[in-house]
Amino acid sequence: MVRLPAGLRALAAGTLTVLMTGPGAAQVSGPMSAMYADDQVRGKTIALGFLTASVPAAGNATAPAQVYITQGDLQRAFDDSRFRPDAAIVPTNTELRFTAAAPATQRVLIDRLQKAPAAMTALQAQGAARRAQATAAGRANGTVLDIATDSFVTTFAGDATEAEPFPRTVCLLATDFADGGAIDRRELFAQDRMRKGIASCLTAVDAAGAHSLVIPLVGAASSGTQTRDPQYEGQRVLMECRLINAIAGITLGIHDFAATRRNLQEIGIVQWDQETLGMFGVSRDTAMSRAAQSAYRTYTNQVKIAVRNGLAGQKTTAGDVSGNCNAILGAR
Repeated sequence: MVRLPAGLRALAAGTLTVLMTGPGAAQVSGPMSAMYADDQVRGKTIALGFLTASVPAAGNATAPAQVYITQGDLQRAFDDSRFRPDAAIVPTNTELRFTAAAPATQRVLIDRLQKAPAAMTALQAQGAARRAQATAAGRANGTVLDIATDSFVTTFAGDATEAEPFPRTVCLLATDFADGGAIDRRELFAQDRMRKGIASCLTAVDAAGAHSLVIPLVGAASSGTQTRDPQYEGQRVLMECRLINAIAGITLGIHDFAATRRNLQEIGIVQWDQETLGMFGVSRDTAMSRAAQSAYRTYTNQVKIAVRNGLAGQKTTAGDVSGNCNAILGAR
């Protein structure tokens, strides 16, 4: 049974105003809350994985920001105008090569931009300029961005939220190398690094006037398998730990950004539903076995702890999840 320590419960109580699960938890008022509500109808098998949180107003913000953690598909937030936000955080590679194979999630954006030639040409030109700056500054091996901490922000001309299947403002956050392999590097999983990158992206899109934003579980590297890091040798892929760690890093970034927030009103964090279903051996229309239900409940409880911790500004450790995940959550 996973439990939240008493001291952390007290700390979280002052920061995390709302945390709910299940259908009806979200009030539909924007694209992220609309997608959250729709995903709940589609994802009844994995209902425990839906939750919302409210980040209190502070500084120049006049109202709380809503955070939605949904089980769905990032592509729906791009392709369906009902769910398309003003902005997105999308993973990229350290070389800022937009058509590279890694990270895989970058393809969700690039596949759509390639159908809008003017937007793709503008992005390629901006990327080339940034790479030239990196070369002039003496960066080696084509590196433009550092893993987890560095990002590249672009705003597409015109009203992309209506005319094209992608958000108008995108923050590309480095989570891999162009040819892959970051999953074997400790810095990818360091929460203190990821929180810096997330906070930077949120600050940038907020300054661009975005009111809504979507983000996949950047930094989870869930499409890959550790191969070279000796801490993982002989072990199974610690998928759940990587997902929990990604949630922790993202929510820490939200906490760090909250004090300067002006415009952002809703943030949608998307865990790919097919990944969740596969982890627990079920399909969308198949009920979980009792054993799978127990395992999934434990996992979702750990996600809730990571959310509470992160929004309270506290890192999630192996001790918070019954001693599991030390290899991932202990990354520095």
